[in-house]
Amino acid sequence: MNKFIKLIGFLVIILYGCALDSGKIEVENFESIDEHETVEKQEIMTDESELVKSQLVPMLEAIDNNDEEGFLEFQNSANSLFYKEQKRWMEDAIFKKEQGYTFSVNIGEVNLMSSEKGDMELIVNMKYQDKETQNKVIYSIAKLNNKWVIDDVPFKTISEGNIVVLYVSDLDEQALTVLREASDIVHLYNNEFGWDPKDITIKLYDSREQISATIPSFGTTGWNETGESLKLMIEPSEPTTSLSTLNILAHELSHQMLFDFSNDNVSLYIQEGFATLLQHVVEKDATGKLIINLNNLPYREHKLLSNRDLVFYSIDDLNKMDYNNAFEIYNLGFLLTDYLIKTQGFDTFLTMVKELKNEPYIDSRVEHKLQILSERTTRAIEKVYESTDQVSDGYINYFTNKK
Repeated sequence: MNKFIKLIGFLVIILYGCALDSGKIEVENFESIDEHETVEKQEIMTDESELVKSQLVPMLEAIDNNDEEGFLEFQNSANSLFYKEQKRWMEDAIFKKEQGYTFSVNIGEVNLMSSEKGDMELIVNMKYQDKETQNKVIYSIAKLNNKWVIDDVPFKTISEGNIVVLYVSDLDEQALTVLREASDIVHLYNNEFGWDPKDITIKLYDSREQISATIPSFGTTGWNETGESLKLMIEPSEPTTSLSTLNILAHELSHQMLFDFSNDNVSLYIQEGFATLLQHVVEKDATGKLIINLNNLPYREHKLLSNRDLVFYSIDDLNKMDYNNAFEIYNLGFLLTDYLIKTQGFDTFLTMVKELKNEPYIDSRVEHKLQILSERTTRAIEKVYESTDQVSDGYINYFTNKK
């Protein structure tokens, strides 16, 4: 038996040695062939990427020529939310150029994962007066009906109830926090104001350049418009705290609430004023339950009133401002809204807002319909409160006496 085992062992060693020698040559030849095929494949993919890039050139030409229809031909219409946002993106690009912006778009690197899927870098260059920026975002691309089209950012997804959070891959922890906080705030607004929203989509980006390229904007960390997703920028290197997301979401979700209550007909300064107010009064009590604490308002008021740059504007003057007057729109809007709510309560304020529900919806971003919304809001204020002159005098005198 031992001899038999030794004989088998001897034969195995011989055969193993032979197989190893022969295999060496085969492996070396295989690696050489594989490297050659890899190089060839890379060259083919590079060539195909350049071909895809050239096929998307008409989209860039459509942007240059303010051709919305031509631009939308290169957007994935099956993704209805993204398609809507891209339509708004193009309208904003045209609007900005009319205002004197220098605006150009280029395609950066194109990477193909297959003959029908890949991703593409979009580079958005903007210049206005002394401000200049270059924002970049990576979009998925797909070949549909023999044509390459752009889809959304390659997001990951989590959801709870009617709230969906889409986020870039390095924001897993932050996305969970945002989903939890958004759900709690919607529940609070439902209890306090009777808001029962439909589906809410929140998109999270990890850089200012990413989110700004998708709007397009010089540089923003948050964006919210009717018919679009709520977009937020969150730094991946810093853990998102419950407090920071609570403040941000209290502000942004209040916009969606006013959109629903008014058919998106509230003036920009009332929108931002109300959102800023809720941002400062929504907090957690000792048990962790969300509440609205109006006792937080005096601190915010004092901070604004001590600002030397603060100049009071009447409602008529606020109505004449464009969206570039951020300081006045946010801060005077806050003081006006604060005054209305402190003197006559949330119910009266929301009655005024809901008066606007009867006005027709204008399917565009707020900055494109500023004057119309201001006129409609003025009528609603005068119907529920007093004349805008009286309301203006009231809030200016109220806070002048607090200075």
